[in-house]
Amino acid sequence: MKSHSCGWRTGLSLGRRSFGCWRKRHAKDESMAGTESYMDHVAAAASFEAFNRQEVDPLLSAETLPESSSMIDFKAFAHDYPEKLLPLLERLRPEFQELFAEYWLLGKSQSFIGKVHGFIQTRVWQNLRIIEQSIGSLILLGTNPDAKIIRPILRKAGLETTIYGSLTDMILSYANTQSYAQVAKEVRAPVPTIRKIFRPAITTLLANKEVKAVAVGAYLRSLTHQASLTGAGLSRRCKARNRRVKILRFSAPPSEDSPLLSFGHVYSLGDTPWCMLEISSEHRMAQIKPILRPQGKRLFGKKPGQIFAPLNAEGELAFGYIFARSVTPATVRSLTKIRGIGEMATVCDGDGNFMHAVTVPHADVAAMMAKHTPPAKAGIHVGSFVEILTGDAARYCGIVTKEDKNGMIVQVNFPTGRCFLVRADITSVRKVPTIAGSPRMFWGVLGS
Repeated sequence: MKSHSCGWRTGLSLGRRSFGCWRKRHAKDESMAGTESYMDHVAAAASFEAFNRQEVDPLLSAETLPESSSMIDFKAFAHDYPEKLLPLLERLRPEFQELFAEYWLLGKSQSFIGKVHGFIQTRVWQNLRIIEQSIGSLILLGTNPDAKIIRPILRKAGLETTIYGSLTDMILSYANTQSYAQVAKEVRAPVPTIRKIFRPAITTLLANKEVKAVAVGAYLRSLTHQASLTGAGLSRRCKARNRRVKILRFSAPPSEDSPLLSFGHVYSLGDTPWCMLEISSEHRMAQIKPILRPQGKRLFGKKPGQIFAPLNAEGELAFGYIFARSVTPATVRSLTKIRGIGEMATVCDGDGNFMHAVTVPHADVAAMMAKHTPPAKAGIHVGSFVEILTGDAARYCGIVTKEDKNGMIVQVNFPTGRCFLVRADITSVRKVPTIAGSPRMFWGVLGS
């Protein structure tokens, strides 16, 4: 996130360099002392060194990271201490769990996340900041802070007593009920009053010099962000926004190492037969293969098409031909414009006039493809849990729900009910090892 250097105090995503610049410019700002202390304390509590010493309930890694990244290395933590990550994620609401995993664990860009969630990028950035603040508060206060933890902090901050009673009791009640109305009923106050008490308390706590006061402010903010004023849980507008994107479809093209290149919606080709193209004698496949994908994309355009170029151990064509298919033989014939591809095999009359292309049934070419499938892919079938390796949905994990001669369908399920349906080539997925007792998430398996 490029704008972190001017970010707000408690954002855990401030890079070390931009955080240093911010600190230098605002050295005289008294509220900076609380932020600096909070950031340092969270980083110390989350470091692997502290974890190994079993100090201050450490949970995450705070190694040196690039400026645009988080100060806390969530990805390394998920790999090395998976049993510590799940309790933290379970305390986040479902859409925050998704954003957390997509951004920090899968490495998806904010613009991509915005598109698949139906958000503008600014909202993605704001939510990521709140998620980091929430994780920081869980590190310092624990995953389920009680009155023994919160009350002394609020007393020291001068916020514990309100005209309707204990602020600690209100916070704990809201954490249990997720309802302003229920809290208001318990303290016998108008419903809007509770929100009016919480909001200034959050602002005051986040500007406090004390580390744990900032943590309580971050915790309360994560609880009440986009909450309904009258009902339980999220606001009606927030729920409608979460329902906006339900099912999205993607394609996962063959990997670069695959002998098969696909363009457009190839499933529409069905059993379309394949044409045969020769390469010129002065060219070798080592020269031609790198340009097949970009040139094929240019020549096929939006029309579906496939090129199959099986190579032997020496890196040359195993069958003497490149196989290709599209909606018409004329479209396939345009591949002869690629330097190094000589001509398409055709049948001509006595005068040399074109009659028809020489074709190979799809079943025969599919059998050739099966022989070139890497052995590691052989164990993938319907019901397998796989990671997608190519395309826009790369790094997401899901279940194979369908197989056919054109590949497979991988369904990626999310906590909020969203779903990706990915048309994947056999070379564009890998089987994810399962671990007994570890749940399968859309971002993988804990500890794998």
